[in-house]
Amino acid sequence: MKPFSAYLQGLKNNRLATIRSARKLDDNLYLLDYRSNYHLPELMERGVSSIGELMAFAADALTFGFRLFKPGTDEGAGCTTFDAFTPEGKHLLARNFDFKTAPCFVVWTHPDNGYASVSVVDNNFMAYGTSLRFHRFNSYRALLAPYCCVDGMNEKGLAIAVLQLRAKATNQKDPCKKDITTTAMIRAVLDTCANIDEAVALIKKYNMHDSLWTNYHYQIVDASGRSTVVEYIDNVLHVYERGSAACSVEGSVYEDDGLQQQYAANFSLTKEIGAYQIEQHGADRAEAVKSVLRAKDGVMTELDAMALLSHVKLDYKHTKYPWNVVALWSAVYNTGDGTMKIAANKDYRKIYTFSISTPCKVLDRESIDHSPYPDVKWSH
Repeated sequence: MKPFSAYLQGLKNNRLATIRSARKLDDNLYLLDYRSNYHLPELMERGVSSIGELMAFAADALTFGFRLFKPGTDEGAGCTTFDAFTPEGKHLLARNFDFKTAPCFVVWTHPDNGYASVSVVDNNFMAYGTSLRFHRFNSYRALLAPYCCVDGMNEKGLAIAVLQLRAKATNQKDPCKKDITTTAMIRAVLDTCANIDEAVALIKKYNMHDSLWTNYHYQIVDASGRSTVVEYIDNVLHVYERGSAACSVEGSVYEDDGLQQQYAANFSLTKEIGAYQIEQHGADRAEAVKSVLRAKDGVMTELDAMALLSHVKLDYKHTKYPWNVVALWSAVYNTGDGTMKIAANKDYRKIYTFSISTPCKVLDRESIDHSPYPDVKWSH
């Protein structure tokens, strides 16, 4: 048996190797092959009810005890998601993440007792902000990456993306359930769930405590062709899936739209929300997505999906704060072959293709030079 000191040194070496794997692809995009243990089973067993608790856990478990963390703001976010099928029948999840300008990380994880995945992290959430300079005093922040992802896909072809609802944060309090936060739940779904049923069952096991003082909903797709949207309205979980008896689309915006695909933006999909207050926006983007899905009968190539994302991206100067809100990234996940295409900071001349199975390797670089859609200034 190795002495404990050797174990500790090995642990430190693994973490340093993870940090040193980070590399800059371009000014907007960084890559990280995360090979060290981030202790998800311990976190799920313990439970966390706030971003502070999550970061305290991560600091103690991952970052040599350092606890410097500056969460992003909930002001001025806006996202769009939809699913579609390729001409070959593979299932896609397309997503825009619109937020305060910053680079982003594409992160590969390889848990010993879970599924490998690729996910994307907003650099704002790891306290790097608009720059990414690896210095001795801040490089450990990259170790937070597994718990900061907001979309991703695992080796089983399950993909998930979160979108903001401008409403009071979910704060469930069932004494029989453990607690979980937004990004911790996304990590748990990617690591442990192979299909929609497993993802929904996992989500139902936990009390959700939304991060960053706002509400969220999620689109989840799998390789079998299923898509589900999960949202919390006034602490009550709603699950919508077309063709599902248990989680039907009745009572949602989907029930009479005539489509087979699903989509989400920054408005509630649940029609009846009672006295719950939501600042609804993004319906104009959703209408544009619906129109294209209907015209194409839900079938498009990955570049077609990327072009549609470029059409519904946000790009405006914040009215309250001195920053721009842009599509930090547009990603198209192919659940059938385990690849993803990503364009960062609304630069659709640089569309990179990555695979779960080949960390940090660019498989292809493509470009959309001329969008087939008009330039639109969307409401926000």
